[in-house]
Amino acid sequence: GKFTLDLGDMAEQGEALNGPPPPDIKEAWKFYETYTLPRRVLKDGATDDYRKLEPGEVCEGSGLYGVWETPVDEIGDFGLGVYLYYKMLITLFVCMVVCICLNIPAMSLYMSNDYPAASVASFQLAIGGNAVCDTVLPVCTTSSCTCTILEVDDSLPPADKEAQLWSITGDGCEMHANCEMDFSLAYWDAAMLGFLIVGLFLLAKLQNKIVEEADEAEQTAQDYSVMVHDPDADAVNPDEWQTFFSQFGHVTYVTVAIDNGVLIQKLAERRLVSRQIAFETATDEERASMFDPNENDTAFEGLSKMKKRLIGYGLSNDVSAMRKKITKLDNEITELLDKKYSAKKVFVVFETEAAQRSCLREMTVGTIPALMDNASNIAPNQKFRGENILSVSEAPEPTDVIWVNLETSLSHTVKELTATMCLTVLLVAFLGFCIMAISESSPTIAGFFVAACNGGLPAFMKALNETEEHMTQGSRQQSLLLKLVLSRWFTAALIIWMIRDYEDTIRESFLTKAAAILFADAFTTPIIRLMDPAGRLARNYTAKSAKTQSKMNSFFTNTAWFLAERYTDMTKSLFVGLFFSTLYPGGLVWTACSFVMCYWVDKYCLFRIWKQPPAIDASLTAASRLQIAVVCLVHSLIAALFFAGYPFDKVAPGSTDGTITINKTLLNGNADTPVTLTQPIYYSTGTKRPDAVVNIPTLDWMTDEQKDVVKMYSIINIVVIVLVCVGYFGRTAAFSLYKLFYGEYIAVGDPNPDLYSFVPGIETYVPVYQTDKLPLPLLACDLSLLDQEHISFTADYSKQDLTKDSVITKAAEAGKDVKSCFSVCKQYKSEELKKHEDSQGK
Repeated sequence: GKFTLDLGDMAEQGEALNGPPPPDIKEAWKFYETYTLPRRVLKDGATDDYRKLEPGEVCEGSGLYGVWETPVDEIGDFGLGVYLYYKMLITLFVCMVVCICLNIPAMSLYMSNDYPAASVASFQLAIGGNAVCDTVLPVCTTSSCTCTILEVDDSLPPADKEAQLWSITGDGCEMHANCEMDFSLAYWDAAMLGFLIVGLFLLAKLQNKIVEEADEAEQTAQDYSVMVHDPDADAVNPDEWQTFFSQFGHVTYVTVAIDNGVLIQKLAERRLVSRQIAFETATDEERASMFDPNENDTAFEGLSKMKKRLIGYGLSNDVSAMRKKITKLDNEITELLDKKYSAKKVFVVFETEAAQRSCLREMTVGTIPALMDNASNIAPNQKFRGENILSVSEAPEPTDVIWVNLETSLSHTVKELTATMCLTVLLVAFLGFCIMAISESSPTIAGFFVAACNGGLPAFMKALNETEEHMTQGSRQQSLLLKLVLSRWFTAALIIWMIRDYEDTIRESFLTKAAAILFADAFTTPIIRLMDPAGRLARNYTAKSAKTQSKMNSFFTNTAWFLAERYTDMTKSLFVGLFFSTLYPGGLVWTACSFVMCYWVDKYCLFRIWKQPPAIDASLTAASRLQIAVVCLVHSLIAALFFAGYPFDKVAPGSTDGTITINKTLLNGNADTPVTLTQPIYYSTGTKRPDAVVNIPTLDWMTDEQKDVVKMYSIINIVVIVLVCVGYFGRTAAFSLYKLFYGEYIAVGDPNPDLYSFVPGIETYVPVYQTDKLPLPLLACDLSLLDQEHISFTADYSKQDLTKDSVITKAAEAGKDVKSCFSVCKQYKSEELKKHEDSQGK
């Protein structure tokens, strides 16, 4: 068929056919500051109160957000979830300071002469003290024995020195860790655990209060809107929905989202291919040749076989191949325009918040009653078309909606989540095997390998997560959060703990791995994030090779990021610090440093490096609190195992004395003068590994003080398990079950009296297609039915409107009903708005 890319498609990218000007790097930097970087401007009449500009919005007196001077409260402009992340970093830093204070007795002991351990080689491990015990005593498990030990070569690497130190041969000979533990430290640790648990409950109350205050202080579309999950398939007329919901108050907007996700994706793909062609065709001759299909086919056939093969594998590209793809997409889109589409979701925006609350209060039902169309509390006038009991909930924010995925079924989502979680588990198992192999040769390298895994895992998990079809960005982020928590916690601490030899627990080779991970979290990873090598290379070097201004501008987009990744990075640092804190209290210092570094580095990244995020609610924050509760539980279990297993060897002193003859082999291979000593006969315990994890039994070899501590921690473990399971998992399960049958709607605070139509900068539910490959979203509905001031970004909307693409307009000219192929967003002006517009002469 005839090649259908026309001048309109090229104009959509800001290019003219007759000789575009050469690209200007200054214009690219201007684009960077206007569209890419977040900007703010003083509100009318204010001296220190700012509002965030929409991407592309130009306003006199505006400027960039200052990294140092912008207060944390102003980060709320980027969404509640982002704001709570930075607040939580501050809160956790304060918590770590308190935890460090409560661990001062442990730090003092480990760094004093009362704990006979030599200095460690790792400077990270030396900070703040650690339980490494490298003072050993050769002992005999019979009445008399002769043992051979080795002189330690201080020039060897730490792992080899450690092996020499613990080496002993001879019948009945064993090495005993000759360090004395002050078990009263357990009471300080328990006090820290109690502080964390109480603090966690207070944090939940504080964050809930912040959510309530934020909801009352700033009105968003979510405060006025509801979403219908199960509309009648043929209910695509917004007027019908406006009439139905008007029983609760004036309806200002209705958006009927249909199942046209595939069509929108094909149109967006066509845009991207057109954009790539525009990037590569800078001259008039190149532009003109693209409209001749015969010439294009000739150019494609002229390519080498290897080039064609690489193009087929997606490893290369050529303008002629892209033109052929445009033709293929045009044919597919034309076929999709013949399809009959159904309503999948409906978004209703009321003029008042009180009307929205009235609707939710009256129409909220459980999932099962909505599916069965059987609920006794729903009046006949609240049934759509007199029959359908609608499943209605508060709508997410407009920028949170992923419009092309609204048609995804529950069964399809479950299959996708199951497949991606299986892949996640397989990846974690593979990384665990790698960490185990590296640990055997170099503990320090293993620690940095773990840090590298934690840095690389987000990229892989994001790619894996992109294969899932979520209806909202928040749902996608929560899925990513779960995968990252599983993978990062396992690689950062659990695998290291599981693969260790039990006797290595208080040896330098083991704790060096934890120290390396914590140090990398505190400094190495944030610095790499701050450097942004890919983005800086693209803007400062790669962009200069662009043929066109649009391609040059494409290098001036910021780095994509996920809030879920930042939350898991934060909780992972807390997890590792508290996991090892009884063995390595100094690790809490690095954990506190990581929170400080992450706060300032991530604040800089938010203002200068990262893409502007969608508005995400507090759901990730609530999930992170659950993670912190699990961290407290894990700390309690590990602390109990530490105090129960100390000193992590295989012998204990008996009540009778015996003799031991010690032969030391010197570095030159000669034998030192034998030494014969009288000492208690030690008996073999086999291993001091506890037989339980939660309710740990006391054993005969334990001291009385140690037995008391073990009993105390057994009780603490049970209490913490009950609190976490009942207070978090149990509550969540109970609410989920309740929502199945009865639904759940809890209003936060009092309704705001402001009218939706008069809230400055408020958005509505305009169907868009968002991709990291484009600086701005693509619009996918008829813009003539709405007030364009309510679109979430500022631009020349005609260039972003998919409904006006040439393939669509040509189909309309051919008599196709193209309007029925797109979702509808329609405004219904209130009387107050009409009077206001009349007074303004509009």
